Amino acid sequence: MRQSDVITGRADQGAIDNTTGAAAFYSHREPAWHGLGTVTEEAQTSDEVIKIAKLDWLVEKRPLLSMNKGKLGKKIPGRFGTFRDDSGDWVGGLVGNTWTPIQNRDAFSFLDELVGGGHVTYETAGALDGGRVVFMSTKSPSITIDPQGAADRIDLYTLFANSHDGRSAAVAVETPVRAVCTNTLDLAVRDAHRVWKIRHTKNALTDLEEARQTLGFTEQYASALEAEATALFQQAMTDQEFDKLITQLWQAPAEGARKHLLAAHEERRDRLHTLFAEAATQENIRGTRWAALQTVIEFEDYFRTVKVPEALTEQEHRNNLAMNTLLHDQKNPIKDMAKALLLAA
Repeated sequence: MRQSDVITGRADQGAIDNTTGAAAFYSHREPAWHGLGTVTEEAQTSDEVIKIAKLDWLVEKRPLLSMNKGKLGKKIPGRFGTFRDDSGDWVGGLVGNTWTPIQNRDAFSFLDELVGGGHVTYETAGALDGGRVVFMSTKSPSITIDPQGAADRIDLYTLFANSHDGRSAAVAVETPVRAVCTNTLDLAVRDAHRVWKIRHTKNALTDLEEARQTLGFTEQYASALEAEATALFQQAMTDQEFDKLITQLWQAPAEGARKHLLAAHEERRDRLHTLFAEAATQENIRGTRWAALQTVIEFEDYFRTVKVPEALTEQEHRNNLAMNTLLHDQKNPIKDMAKALLLAA
């Protein structure tokens, strides 16, 4: 199994943290859903995960000093930097008086009770960009659409990400992944929370404890997702209906548009039709509205044109974009619109 050095919370830079001289990453039993990490067969406690993932360090909030003609001056009122205690490295944070770090161990212990029940496992853990962002994920029992027929399995992950650079709140996000094609179903569903956030304040640990006690949103989200997926699976969809969906999602270029725009539009349309009618990833659900949604998601995840930085392969860059979307709760309007149109019809 290959170990990758590349993953980032910001799509244009950053990598798995190597500050200690070893990659700050852990993955349990099988490759992480984003395709990265070293595989281990051992069952892990949170303390063991922290050590393996090289996350056994603290974040310190230190005052900033002014500088004049190369000499250090007075403290800058109300301004602080965030630093690692093991290396002394700055982790990118410029924060104010009220910002309070959520330490890595606190973040992991928050999930210990979920894992301790035996039905949930730690799946991944790691640090990005020198420790600016720490992430971990757990895996819950899967759900299966039409278990006696199509048996379309959806694996359920909860991704927890904690920022040490002051750029964002700590976030937990439900991340279902369709097993046959690793489509990330980053979709909002009715009557269920998908995202939960905690700000870095002095009350953060109290908020973490409250969240631990109320983190039933995993089951609620899974139940709501299963209901919507089943409803879509039970409705047939023709090629003509799918073509209409394409025109609703991607507006055709205006009359007289440049040739390259017309060609790109037709190429996208042809690719979508090929995925819907022929792709092996849709074989068990072919001809349904659920297959139509998976086609759109697969296109957005793997075939949409992206500009790849020179230092990365295309797949590494797409992995980065996927992680960036999850960490910052970015919406994909095409995916959400497709689901809304398919459910409304």
